[in-house]
Amino acid sequence: MSAGEALPPVSRERGITRVVKGPREIHEAALAARKEREAALEAKANTIGTARLVVFLAAIVLVGAIGFAQLPAQAWVGVVGLVLGFAALVVVHARIHAQKDQALAAVRFHERALARMRGEWRSFPSKGERFASPTHPFAGDLDVFGGASLFQLLDATGTRFGEEVLAKWLSGDDGAASFEATVRARQAAVRDLAGRVELREQLAVASSIETEEEGKPDPRPFVMWAGQSGTAGDAGNLPGSLRIAAIVLPALTLGSMILGSVGLAPKLAFLLPFALSVVLLGALRQKLAPALHAASSKEGVLARYGGMLALLEREKLEAPALLALQERLRESGASATAEMASLSRIVGFLDARQNEVFRFILGPALLWDLWCGLALDAWRLRAGRSVYGWFRALAELEALASLAGFAFERPDHVYPELVSEPVFEAESLGHPLIDAGKRVSNDVSLRGPGHALVVTGSNMSGKSTLLRALGINAVLANAGAPVCAKSLRLGHLVVATSMRVSDSLEEGTSRFYAELKKLKLVLDLARKAAAKEGRGAEEGTVLFLLDEILHGTNTRERLIGARAILKDLLAKGAMGAVSTHDLGLGDLEGEIPGKVRNVHFEEQVEGEEMSFDYRLREGIVQSSNALRLMKIVGLDVAPAG
Repeated sequence: MSAGEALPPVSRERGITRVVKGPREIHEAALAARKEREAALEAKANTIGTARLVVFLAAIVLVGAIGFAQLPAQAWVGVVGLVLGFAALVVVHARIHAQKDQALAAVRFHERALARMRGEWRSFPSKGERFASPTHPFAGDLDVFGGASLFQLLDATGTRFGEEVLAKWLSGDDGAASFEATVRARQAAVRDLAGRVELREQLAVASSIETEEEGKPDPRPFVMWAGQSGTAGDAGNLPGSLRIAAIVLPALTLGSMILGSVGLAPKLAFLLPFALSVVLLGALRQKLAPALHAASSKEGVLARYGGMLALLEREKLEAPALLALQERLRESGASATAEMASLSRIVGFLDARQNEVFRFILGPALLWDLWCGLALDAWRLRAGRSVYGWFRALAELEALASLAGFAFERPDHVYPELVSEPVFEAESLGHPLIDAGKRVSNDVSLRGPGHALVVTGSNMSGKSTLLRALGINAVLANAGAPVCAKSLRLGHLVVATSMRVSDSLEEGTSRFYAELKKLKLVLDLARKAAAKEGRGAEEGTVLFLLDEILHGTNTRERLIGARAILKDLLAKGAMGAVSTHDLGLGDLEGEIPGKVRNVHFEEQVEGEEMSFDYRLREGIVQSSNALRLMKIVGLDVAPAG
C-alpha cells in the first residue's frame, strides 16, 4: 500500500472479491467473544469458590469427628488430604481470577476502541495534561494535550515511559536526526501494527494493572536503580564477602536450634547467631533498602513489564523499526524476557517478607534480605545496563501501538506522502477531533516557502477550524500517523501558531501583549529556520497559523502590523495561513502575486435563518454577519443613520 492510499474495503484473490470486515465488526466480534470468556471464567471461579468452602468445612467437621467421635487415627489422613485439596483449590482459584482479570482487560480494550469510533473518547481519563506547556509553539492552540485533545484520542499506552514517547512525537520534540527517514520508518511500523489487533489487545492486557488512584506506573526508579550497578552513584552494591556471612550465620542459627531441640546443645544457643544476624541486617539496612524497595513487586510491577517485553520479543514483526526494537531486547546477551523472569523469581522471594512471622523471625534467621540483595546485585551486574534500552523499546512500541489503533479504527484516513520539498497539498482535509458525521473537509494547498493563504469569512464560518485542521494534521504526519484527508502531500514542516491568546493576571500580561509574545515566537522560529537555510532540508520549514492576527488593537494599526508580520514571515521562507476580519489584508494577493492567495468562508441566509456550509471558496468574503448575530442573541443594534 503506497503512501496516501486508504485501507481497502475489499480484498481480491484469484478473481474472487471478498468483503473484508471493517474495524467496527472486528472489535464487536472480539468484544462478544471476550465477554463470553469472562462470564465463563466468572462461573468457574464461583464453582471453585464453593468447592473450596465445602472442602474447608469438611476438614473442620472431620477434625471435630476425630476429637468427639473418637475416629481411628487413620482419619487424619483424610484431614491431610482435605487440607491439601483446599490448598490446591486456593491456587486454582487465584489463577482463574487472574485469567478473569485478563479477560476483563481485553473487554475494556475493545470497548475503548468502539467508544473511540462512536466519538465517545472525550471521557477517557488519560489527557496528557502534564505535557502541556504555555510556551509550546503549537500544542495549546491545536488541542494536542488536555481535555478533548489529540493525546486523549490516541493514547493507549500502559506506562508513563510510553506516554512520554507519544507526547514527544506529538510535540515535535523527539530529536529525530532525519525527518523523512524517521517518519517513513514510523509509518511502516504503524502499518505493521495496525492489523495486529490481537497483539495490541495482548499488550493492553499485559499493561492493565493501572488503578485510577495511582495511574500508570512509572518504571523510572527501577530503570535508574538497575543501571547504576557498579557506578560511583550506586549506594546499594554489596561486597561479595557478605556471601560467606549469608551462609555461615543461618547455618549456625538453624544448627543450634536443631541441636538444642535434641538436647545436644543449650536450647537458647541459637540466640547468639540469630542476634548477630539481626545486627548485620541492621548495619546493612541503608545499602539493602534502596535495592529491595526499587525491585519490589509493588513498586516495579515486574510481572506487567515482563509480559509486555515477552510480547515484543516473540512476535514475528516485519517493519524494520519494530525489528530494531526487538534487537534492543538482546543487548545484554540474553533475552529480556528470560532476564525479567529471573528478576521476578527474586522478587517472589522478596514478597515472602510480607508475612509478619516470616519478617521478624524466619527472615532474620535466614538472612533473607541479604540473600535477596546479593541476588539483585548479581542480576544488576549482568543485565542492569540493558534495562533502559528495554524500556525505551517498550515505550516506543506502546506509542506506535497507540498510533496503530488510531490507524486501524479510521480506515478513511490516509498515510501522507512525504516529499523532500516543503509543501502542503491536501485533498479533502478535515479535522480529526471532529466526529465524522459533523466534519466538513476542504481541499487546501500551500505551494511552498514564501506562500500563504489569507482566510476571510464571517463569524463562526470555519476559519479557525481550517487553521487547526492544517496544524493538527501536520502534527499527525510528523508523528508517523495517518491524517484526516483523502490525500496529503507534505515535506518537513515545523508548526508554529498564534491562535488562542489570553491575558494573565499572575504575570500582569494583557491579551494584546500575550499575542505579541506568541507572534514573536513564530517569527523567531522563522528567522532561525532562515538562518539555517542551505544546511539541508532536515531543519524544516515553518508552517505558521495565525488566527485573527492582532485583533487586540484598532483597525488601522492592526492592518499595518498584520501586513508587516506576514511579509516578514514570507520573506524568511515560512509558509502558512492567516485568518482575519480585515479585508484590507487581502490586498497582499495583488502586491505579492503568486505568493499570497485569498480564500474565504461565508454564511447562507434564508429569511431570518443563518447557516454555514463550512466550504472553502476562492477570493475575499463579500459579507459579514456580526450585526445579524447580535440580533439573533437579542442585541438589536441598529446601524447609525
